[in-house]
Amino acid sequence: MAITLDPHLRNLLLASQLGLNPNHPLAGWTALTILYHDAGTSGEPITLDYLARKYNNDYLDTAGDEQPISNDVLKKVLAVLANQAGLVEVSPRKVRSLMTSGRYHISLSYVYRITSSGIEYRKMMQRVVDAESTITANTNRIDEYVALVRTLSQPVRSGTDTKLYNNFQNMLTAYDDVMKGMHKLEDDLDELANDIAFNHGSQAAAHLQAMLREKAIPAYNKMLDEGARIQHLAGDAAFIDQVAHSQQGSDDLDAARATDQQDVLVLRFQRTRTYVAAQLERLALSMNPSTSAIDSSLDSIYLVFQTIQNVIGMLSREFEHARTQTIDIKALSRRLDDLLTHYQTVQIPQALPPHLPQDRTVEDPADLLDATTMGPVRYAVQPTTRKVATAADNPPIVDDAPDERQQHQAIAEFTHLVMTDATHGAVAHDLTFRTVQARDEVVKLYAATYYPVVTGFAPFGRPISQAGKISASRPVRLHVAGETYVAELPSGFTFSFSE
Repeated sequence: MAITLDPHLRNLLLASQLGLNPNHPLAGWTALTILYHDAGTSGEPITLDYLARKYNNDYLDTAGDEQPISNDVLKKVLAVLANQAGLVEVSPRKVRSLMTSGRYHISLSYVYRITSSGIEYRKMMQRVVDAESTITANTNRIDEYVALVRTLSQPVRSGTDTKLYNNFQNMLTAYDDVMKGMHKLEDDLDELANDIAFNHGSQAAAHLQAMLREKAIPAYNKMLDEGARIQHLAGDAAFIDQVAHSQQGSDDLDAARATDQQDVLVLRFQRTRTYVAAQLERLALSMNPSTSAIDSSLDSIYLVFQTIQNVIGMLSREFEHARTQTIDIKALSRRLDDLLTHYQTVQIPQALPPHLPQDRTVEDPADLLDATTMGPVRYAVQPTTRKVATAADNPPIVDDAPDERQQHQAIAEFTHLVMTDATHGAVAHDLTFRTVQARDEVVKLYAATYYPVVTGFAPFGRPISQAGKISASRPVRLHVAGETYVAELPSGFTFSFSE
């Protein structure tokens, strides 16, 4: 019994041409179907002859008028699937062949089997066709993802059975479902918000904005709160090993485990560990807020949030636009009724025709025939003289560099008002200065409290080694005698000069 092919899936497969054969565009897919369906039910080894016979008997594409496929062509298609795509494995094996005499003959032949990648590809292509129905954004799936992340983050984990590995796989599946739903929501919101903006649907804008604020943003925040746990798991080598070991737990049904093939089990463990590390790194990258991570991540959650924020802003502007355009119908009706009572006496000024100059008067401005008889407009020429600037017109340059006497006065005042000893200083209350330079040095020195390395700050050429704010301090006002301007610092601070 042949497996029927969905028309939408057929169109997708024709576009991809798995197997790279233009005369048999569905040959690769058909070979995977036979290997997937007949591997354990055929009763005979899946050799090239079996595949060609099954293909030509049950799977020819009648809709595309496909001709029977030869063994040589099918062998090339299978070579592409095995060597290039990695969806099929081929290996030599002893098989029993039925002879015309009715006896079996043992011979060495190549046997084909579908790989795990082939099985996943076979299932995945159908999910691509059904994506419009399966991809959805909902808060329950986000809650499942959050619960699985918290379960995996527990300090005590057991790798004796496959539960840990299954939870990890379920977490990845939930994350992928959530991100696919988020991207679908992102595209739908962009299109819907644009439609609402052009059609001025204020009521729809209000409902959509409420949904985003009450459901989408809280759900997004739940995912964002799990970013630290994901980052921790991605850097935990012990957790990665535990998940890889859990795949081969006590309830594992893999044939290699049942036959104790240690070389296969070790290779499988190493491959799984690499896979788990790569998946955790992918999740951690999507939660990283740095610019480089956002640019290199396919599912950065911050890009999704930016889209939601932009849509909320657009909806807010549309709602405000609709509110400002609202009119009082009763007041407008009264004005129209009042206008209709004396509409015959309303004087509407007649506009000057745009083809006539605005500086000439005619008897009848509405008569277009007079436009050709009027002469040109005459204007009196007013001579202007262009003034050329010279160096003498430059404003005087003020020398704002303090002289040596002012420098000494500023240093002395800084020492008197701010310094508590030879190397320590404090600004804990309002200060009144006589020199502007001393006041400016204190203001610039306050900025050092925001930096962990303060060696770049050097009032009067002397570098400092430490600066910090005074806790529970009120704002400090710095005033220069004779000025109305007052500089205000958010708090007091202390500092120390280098020895």
